Amino acid sequence: MKNIQAVKIQNVVNVSLDGKLHKKNCGTPQEADELFRMVLKAKDNPSEENIKAIRAYLNEKTRVALLAGLENDPETGEVFLAGFNTPLPTTLIEVIKEYHENGYPLDAVMNFWKLLMLNPDVRVREDLFDFIKTHDFVLTDAGYMVVYKAVYEKNGENMDAEARSFAEYISRQVLHVRKNWKCSPRKYVVYKDLNTDTWEITKKVTAETWDETEKQVEILGNLGDLFDSIFNVEVEEDNSTGKPVFTDMYSSTMKIVLGEPVVKERHECDADPRNDCSNGLHVGATKYVERFANTTSKILVCYVNPANVVAVPQYDHSKMRVSEYFPFALATYEDGKIDIIEQAYFESDYCEYEVEELERQVEAIQANEKPIETAIRAEDDTRPMSELQKIIESRLVDIE
Repeated sequence: MKNIQAVKIQNVVNVSLDGKLHKKNCGTPQEADELFRMVLKAKDNPSEENIKAIRAYLNEKTRVALLAGLENDPETGEVFLAGFNTPLPTTLIEVIKEYHENGYPLDAVMNFWKLLMLNPDVRVREDLFDFIKTHDFVLTDAGYMVVYKAVYEKNGENMDAEARSFAEYISRQVLHVRKNWKCSPRKYVVYKDLNTDTWEITKKVTAETWDETEKQVEILGNLGDLFDSIFNVEVEEDNSTGKPVFTDMYSSTMKIVLGEPVVKERHECDADPRNDCSNGLHVGATKYVERFANTTSKILVCYVNPANVVAVPQYDHSKMRVSEYFPFALATYEDGKIDIIEQAYFESDYCEYEVEELERQVEAIQANEKPIETAIRAEDDTRPMSELQKIIESRLVDIE
């Protein structure tokens, strides 16, 4: 960089960097003066640091990139996560700027983007962050989206009604303890009040001081252990265990179980955002789910890996089509309203599943240069397979 020229006219500063003209309309005379002094400093000392400072002042994306430790192409203005070639969407850059200026941790946003970069549809990579900003979605630290799904309970003649009811109670209490009390479920026990014939929870240290006979209670077990014993077991064909099994409200043919991914082949899903209702697994924000659900519905809280989002419909911006979701708990659903989840829960099981799936993708790419599967009418991905392999390997490190 040798040729640096500039002229200041009131609040407008024109800067020429090696023959390329940049025009900056500053908001105040003070901003214009600051930029002009910056240019004069660079003319006297055209160091890389001084040139970067000018570029950052001229271009907001460049400024955010420098603040957040991202990479920036001065010719195109595109911003990249260091080491990758997929440009960040403008909306994501705005969010990173907001997080950085407020001192918010960027782990969830950066991990979300590392997963979204794996999505083979260009449109989804561009649109998804706009979509989740509009609605009450949240991101976990691992980068997953927390979404909702309205379902029916799938009844079987051998299912025990009390066991199902107890399982739902345990699921909701675990969610309650983590969400409202921000505490581990293993610090609580579940007991039955023999006078009222109802289930209750209390702190483990409190229950250890009780005389069950005198207090007229029966200690049923540790809340965390009970959750594991109910939901971390295989569902038998007759489902005599009482583990809740659900089905979709559209066809009533699917089998949906907490703690097990629900998967549809991506090539069978419709990626065209102009199609509101089409092939794929549908999940959404509370606005969509509350509208779709009825008085007999159950509401599942689910994780979605942004890499598995297939389409964001143009005409209903409260739902999306995905090729996979991971149901992990029952939401409280009363008077037609969902108790919204506000922070991360239960990531460990899905992370373990994700590690195995990502490792499989790396092996496939290394062995056969096998592309990541795309959906019907997806917009072609032109990135080289080496870029996708690099993204997958970075996620393996982060998740583990």
